[in-house]
Amino acid sequence: MDDAWMSSDGGVTWIQIKKAFGNSSDAFIGRGNHKVVVVEDRLMIFGGETFNPVARHTTYLNDVWQVSLPTEPCCEGCVKNVSCLPNDSDWNMLTSNAEWYERSGHTVVYEPPSSNNAFRHRVYLMGGKNASSIFSDVWTWSLDPDEEWINDIVQLDTTNSSENQANDAFVSVASPLSKLKRFHLPLVGIDGQLSKFTNHARHSIVDQSDLDVMESVGVRTVGDLVSADLYTILKLRGFDYPGRTVTAVPNLCLLREIAISLVKKCSVTAPTNSRVDDGWKTEKLQIESVPKSSFCGVGDDTKPCERGDWDGCSPIPDVSVVDVFGLGDVDVPQGLHNVSSIIQETFCLQVPASRYVGAAEFIDSKVVVMGGVGHDDMILHRDSWTRDEKNPKAVITTKPRSRSPQFQFYFDSNEAGAHVFEYKIMRDETDITPWLITTKQRGVNVAWLDNKKGGPGRGWYTLYVRAVDPAGNRDALFSTQANVYRWYYVPPIPYGVVSGCIVTALLLIVAVYFEHRRRKRRAIIRKFELRRLRRKFKLKSENDTPFASTGHIGRD
Repeated sequence: MDDAWMSSDGGVTWIQIKKAFGNSSDAFIGRGNHKVVVVEDRLMIFGGETFNPVARHTTYLNDVWQVSLPTEPCCEGCVKNVSCLPNDSDWNMLTSNAEWYERSGHTVVYEPPSSNNAFRHRVYLMGGKNASSIFSDVWTWSLDPDEEWINDIVQLDTTNSSENQANDAFVSVASPLSKLKRFHLPLVGIDGQLSKFTNHARHSIVDQSDLDVMESVGVRTVGDLVSADLYTILKLRGFDYPGRTVTAVPNLCLLREIAISLVKKCSVTAPTNSRVDDGWKTEKLQIESVPKSSFCGVGDDTKPCERGDWDGCSPIPDVSVVDVFGLGDVDVPQGLHNVSSIIQETFCLQVPASRYVGAAEFIDSKVVVMGGVGHDDMILHRDSWTRDEKNPKAVITTKPRSRSPQFQFYFDSNEAGAHVFEYKIMRDETDITPWLITTKQRGVNVAWLDNKKGGPGRGWYTLYVRAVDPAGNRDALFSTQANVYRWYYVPPIPYGVVSGCIVTALLLIVAVYFEHRRRKRRAIIRKFELRRLRRKFKLKSENDTPFASTGHIGRD
């Protein structure tokens, strides 16, 4: 049906504002499972599905219509005052082919102008289904016919150029490989200042030509690369059946290691005893294990055989070349790539699972999504989600004074719920620590920088800190005005060692003093004894003198 009715008294009286079965080919067509919102004095209709009983075919729509509703004082007598009611020409199609896919059973929420959205109207469209898919994407629109819909959370095969750069670091299993990037923190100048709030520097890990090569073999997303079989991986590395020419992706094993690490980081195992989806799990990529059998090609039998569990990129201990059936000799990578820094700067994209006929409302300045039906009609979501697009902002409240041995940091943020912080310490553009987690109460103690405790010792250091809110949002901008601090660390004076040295010195002085006294006393005693001996010798000599002078010679 394509009729429309309205009520201005809470549903007691209904007025038909559009008759059914319009004859015009460009008129609003009948539909079901569409979504309607009222924006001020406008009724807006989004998508839906229509059925052709002759062809017995369902057509899904992605058009947007609007009509102005009668308002007071006209509507006080709108039952009789037909001139107040909209006619067929008042139904305007704003677009016949919006940027989102055709669907029905979706959810639409209207957000009125406020300081949170720069005082602009905004509409959110989420989920829904068509004949081939059930959606989990989210689209936003400003209600301006000249502006396009923006894919608020990108999960499609292509990225949207209008996507907010703050979301670049959020990746899921379904994200295209073009989303994989390296992120570098903005560096502080020699003067110790980073006055302007600056975002990460972004660098693509894979270029477009390599993306085209991978897409040619069906590898488009992070999940595709992780689940690719051995021969696909080796083909992308440049190994193919004899006689075939293939273009290699130079850093394929690096990309695969990143993809595997992301799947491990972002996968959450759902309970096995329930068919009810909690909605908080991201896509869990299941990779079936391959039997660990060995099989060889027709090459040199002295070379190791390719094992059935080898993925084409992982190193094999003490093996540099394997013989793969159908391909011959294949080089084995000799080491794993260290992707920890990339993984730490890449975050898991959490979105409501695919669903249709869910409920949504704008409550307390937030979009709230509840329930819905999943891929299987037996999967009924009973979860609730809120949308949080604001990045928290961290500020360093307590910091050590430069050129001092002070060591304590404390942080705060502008969001009440953002009590968790991540921090990193760098020295001369080199990471001293990875991103580490702390809380507002705990802060950060950097006393371990002391070289006497095994740290790097005195020098210039830079600390970056970012707040983490319950939605997983983090600071997108960095500045020495708030969340960056550069200081010169001086190890504390080792008072214990100094005190020990002083005590040792005092004891040594006392020992030397007493030893001096002992030696001096001993010298005096020896001197006295010598004087006594001299005196005795002199007396004896005087006693012996008379005998010598008289010439008497004593005899026995």
